[in-house]
Amino acid sequence: MKEAMQKFSRSAIIPVKFMAVMGLFLAFSVIMQLEVMPSFIQQLGLLIKSMMDGMLNNLALIFCIAITSSMAKKNKMEAGVLSVIVFLIFLAANNAWLTTHGMLAKEGAMGLYGTGQGYVLGFQVVDMNVFLGMILGCVTAYIHNKFSEKQFIDMLSIYAGPRLAFIIMIPITLVLAIILSYVWPVINNGIESLSGVILGAGLFGVFLYGFGNRFLIPTGLHHLLWMPFCFTAIGGTAEINGQMYTGAVNIFYAEMANVGTITTLDPSLRFALFGFSKVFACIPIALALIHCAKKSRKDEVKGMVLPAAFVGTVAGITEALDFTFLFASPLLWFVHSLLAGFSEALIWGLGIRTFVKDGIIDTVVSNSVFSPSLTKVYLFVLVGLVMSVVWYVVFVFLIKKFNLKTPGREEELAVVGVNGQETNVASINEAQVNQQGDIDLVISGLGGAENIEEITNCFTRLRVEVKEPEKVDKVLLEKISLCKGVVMNEKNVQVIIGMGVQPFKEEVCEALGLE
Repeated sequence: MKEAMQKFSRSAIIPVKFMAVMGLFLAFSVIMQLEVMPSFIQQLGLLIKSMMDGMLNNLALIFCIAITSSMAKKNKMEAGVLSVIVFLIFLAANNAWLTTHGMLAKEGAMGLYGTGQGYVLGFQVVDMNVFLGMILGCVTAYIHNKFSEKQFIDMLSIYAGPRLAFIIMIPITLVLAIILSYVWPVINNGIESLSGVILGAGLFGVFLYGFGNRFLIPTGLHHLLWMPFCFTAIGGTAEINGQMYTGAVNIFYAEMANVGTITTLDPSLRFALFGFSKVFACIPIALALIHCAKKSRKDEVKGMVLPAAFVGTVAGITEALDFTFLFASPLLWFVHSLLAGFSEALIWGLGIRTFVKDGIIDTVVSNSVFSPSLTKVYLFVLVGLVMSVVWYVVFVFLIKKFNLKTPGREEELAVVGVNGQETNVASINEAQVNQQGDIDLVISGLGGAENIEEITNCFTRLRVEVKEPEKVDKVLLEKISLCKGVVMNEKNVQVIIGMGVQPFKEEVCEALGLE
């Protein structure tokens, strides 16, 4: 179950990366449409806004393609094409069933709002938003992996391989289109109830959400917590300028695009505050680690944590820093998660409405289109500076109080060589590393090419499924020059690389002869 959830989360994260760019250009388009701008700049801004709306309003299709292509083990291009076909035939089938059975909702003064139905690519269907793309993407990927390599005799070969997967998906899609016409309205009511419970929990609900987003990072399952709140109806629903939007991030981006009509920011924003600890905690944590390191190793620790802290603060990718202390002290990680949850509850309780999902760049650009009186960004910065001091003081206190073996405080081990002299273990490992490049180290550390079943990646991690976990050499993997840590869960191995994980994964796949 956990392995399946991890596969899904790393697949669903792909469109989220592109949405960061969409949010950036939405902000630019709003600025370009200000009255002080020349008319041609305003028109250009309107065009850019329309382009980004085209993406925002069709996230279900984007998620469907991303999930199918990512989860496909082979023939990823064919899997992507199949996902588009399945998505389209589902819309046609669902619309036809609703039409022939008199189930089509009638539009009111606010369109189809409140009817449980909506328009997707011109089809009036059951309104599932991105859940539709997620469900179809998972089912399509499963069928593709199961049947896309099946072959028939030459005369029937046109119906083999990926086409066989399509043949099987036709009846499956038809059944889903019919069943979901009846089942989804019930599920939708349950989602609304769940959202109401969490919203009704007030500040405690914000705290739990913020704590969970931090604490689950080592498992890779944190995506499964924040994505539903940010991109589905679990996070809330809002009508903006005649259009319905679901999910905290989608709603905020829609508010950005219609800033002239926005007088208050939607309450769903409480689910898009988890970047606070990225912006204000990374640097104080890095400084605390440097402060507590042994004097002889401070320069080494600086080189390790300062670049990682910079990336976390600016871009919002914190794993490179997280894994420098997470394994050294789970206590620090637990306290860090508590402080993250407390901070989010605090800023929400103070009435601060600053959107902060990622790092400084995204935070500044996204909030610049709104009046400071609306976002209270000045209070946001003040609270952030205070909490930065708290993070630093707490980390320094805990590290020294419990003598935690954070970077630069580890015991230096030695072994006796053949000549009877002590030799530092690190020098032996370094010699081994020098004999192998990073790519060879990965393959060897994973038990050899024959032990590797599947390789994928998320934001910062190389994720590998191995056949025999006992063959994995964790110590060897940790000697990769880019490695920030290794997480193992039976057959699932995660090597934390950082922002350069994508090209690194491609090099590994090329060396293994994989797609």
